[in-house]
Amino acid sequence: MDREKYIVVPKNKIAMEHFDYGIENEAELEIVALSYPEFKELYKIGLFDLINRKCDIIIDEYEEEILELDKLPMAVGIIEELLKHYNNKRLNDIKEAFEHAFFYNTMVEFDF
Repeated sequence: MDREKYIVVPKNKIAMEHFDYGIENEAELEIVALSYPEFKELYKIGLFDLINRKCDIIIDEYEEEILELDKLPMAVGIIEELLKHYNNKRLNDIKEAFEHAFFYNTMVEFDF
């Protein structure tokens, strides 16, 4: 059985510090949990490859990766382009999480 994949957004700087130290208080985090089929669908439409290329990071199925604050607008733009071609609720959820990270002035962590 494949485990869920998580996209995590700390809600403030203290939450970022806690997260860095492995303290995961769900009240301090926004979490988008992707089932394995949802992850595979997003992978198939190219979401993670596009973010990797344009934001110069390495999101893959077996790693943790951080999308820093300065890369969030570019990542949101990628999702907006994909939404023009794919009607995928999870794309909207991820876009919203990225926008919240920008609002919170934090980051996005991919725990795959």
